Amino acid sequence: MQVRVPLAPTRRDWPRLLEELADQLNDGRVYDRDLSGLARQLEVVLQACRRRAHLTGAPNVY
Repeated sequence: MQVRVPLAPTRRDWPRLLEELADQLNDGRVYDRDLSGLARQLEVVLQACRRRAHLTGAPNVY
């Protein structure tokens, strides 16, 4: 029996995955109890984007 292991998302996957997350948030498929943890991790992601933009000279990410 083979077990399928999902591949890690690539840079091309992230826009679609984040859009799906936004859709799930908008229509209530994410529990309220999970919102604070999700918000903390999204802030970590946003900080990483800002740091990367600063280091590489990419356009600012607000």
